[in-house]
Amino acid sequence: MPAHSSRIYIDGKQVDFTTGSLTKEGGNTASRLNFVIPGENSSMRKYWNKEVTFFLDVSDSTPMFRGFIENLEILDNQAISCRALDILGHLTGLDRAAVTLDESNNVDGMTLGGALIKMIEMANLENKVKTDYLGDTNPVQKIDKIRGRVFILDTITGLLNTIYNTSNPDFPRKNFLKVTDDGTQGQLLFDTESDAENEPSVYIFDYEQNIINFDAQNRKIPTIITVEGSNDARITYKHQSAIEAFGDHSLSVTNSFLKSRAECQDFAQEIFLANLKAKYEYTLASTNGFYLNENDVVSIIDEDTVVDGKFRIIGKTLNFGVGQLSLQLTINKQPPLLSRFLTT
Repeated sequence: MPAHSSRIYIDGKQVDFTTGSLTKEGGNTASRLNFVIPGENSSMRKYWNKEVTFFLDVSDSTPMFRGFIENLEILDNQAISCRALDILGHLTGLDRAAVTLDESNNVDGMTLGGALIKMIEMANLENKVKTDYLGDTNPVQKIDKIRGRVFILDTITGLLNTIYNTSNPDFPRKNFLKVTDDGTQGQLLFDTESDAENEPSVYIFDYEQNIINFDAQNRKIPTIITVEGSNDARITYKHQSAIEAFGDHSLSVTNSFLKSRAECQDFAQEIFLANLKAKYEYTLASTNGFYLNENDVVSIIDEDTVVDGKFRIIGKTLNFGVGQLSLQLTINKQPPLLSRFLTT
């Protein structure tokens, strides 16, 4: 395992720490940095809401994490446990940012990129949640009329779930929000899920060089699927044996090409079967690959199983501290979605 000399800075000043972890779950969620500062409980308040940067190695030019402290706790040994969130933390959680849209102040007809920028400005977060790199979704989609008090991120992610890139019609891909660092600030930007089947991998894992452990876990398979077509065609499909096996997980989709209840029923069955083929997520513990991120495509070489091939990274957990450094990646194969799953 390569040697690393990790650093944590609060308001630009390096602080000592004993242990830490960085968790990036992806999927439009905030990344979390947890770390423990030894024996400073008398001065814990000075850290509240301060900017935190984490460098995995002293030679890194940009931090692996940049965020703000949102929770402090005194431990039994008088040390301080700190939790920090990246800039998406302003848009998530119980106190997530919300705005009121009305006839005079709204985002009608804007693209998702333009609407997100405006709502961030309306919430007076433009100095905390930077959007210089944001861009727009691919394909671009405009927003219809929305009124009332809405949560910013909930509104955007709800619409992202209806937008698919179909440059490869066999693998429609979702758009998502992620955070990158420009060297001085965290920046939001839109990205499109990688096509793991057809894009080159950026890293190779195998048991001889870097895999410690490789496990599979069940994904949440939609077992109750509501499909709405045109001309009031609508059905709710329930797969009872799958509900008993996997739980009752719901999914709602719209497809205006479907003209009858029978077509909606067939469509729901196709959705269920497609998700069933990709029912596993995998966790990979490794001695390397610490700088990999969400949406990177990696190759797994494991000739003894049927799970080798190319995968897309959807999250990672990095544990670090004195004499400690470990990595766990969450990866999956892209579900074989069909082009006519799209909302039209």
